Amino acid sequence: MNDDLKPNLKCKFKGDKMKNKDIKRRIIDTTKELMRVKNNITIKDIAEACYINIASVNYHFGSKDNLINIALDEVVDELKEKVILLVNFRKTDESIESFLEELIHYIYNFVIEHVGILNYLFLTKETQTGSSQTLIETFFSDNEFTNVVYANLRDTLKIDNEKEVFARYMMLFSAFSIPLFIQMSELNQTARKPLDTFKDPEFRKYYINQLMKMIEL
Repeated sequence: MNDDLKPNLKCKFKGDKMKNKDIKRRIIDTTKELMRVKNNITIKDIAEACYINIASVNYHFGSKDNLINIALDEVVDELKEKVILLVNFRKTDESIESFLEELIHYIYNFVIEHVGILNYLFLTKETQTGSSQTLIETFFSDNEFTNVVYANLRDTLKIDNEKEVFARYMMLFSAFSIPLFIQMSELNQTARKPLDTFKDPEFRKYYINQLMKMIEL
């Protein structure tokens, strides 16, 4: 692994006496950091970044695939928890525009900040099948998360038709999908020119404003 990645990682075990749960936590966090900056990480990359041997990683997680799936689940759960927090604790006097802007802004920024990790959900062969199912079950099936978001969209936008609620929900999560897929395409091209459009504050403002208008129509 490239040595210039190591200073940014906080998984230095040399001389540390740590409990198993602390070691596991550090390994997961380091795996996430590696996934942000490197495609197709190996178990050797993870072990080297943590200053431990490969056998130790396997001891705690069984395999690289299992470790990566745990890291991916945590990222998806982080998104779900924040979205639920935003919709459940919306201020009673907050305008529809402010509420939607805050929600979309969070989803948009989350995707840009985690695009390297989310890349593994879609385009990495060893995790693709299971992670695709995870995304469908999390964001597009009948579950506690989607029910909370649907209920708040119905209340906020004053909509009774379930199909219309679902259509607005899909528009909301296009804030997630469109930047994600374009950024991932850039990540997976060997000879690529960096695409910084989605990170540009002015573009983000226009994108979110236009998306809000479509959701509110």
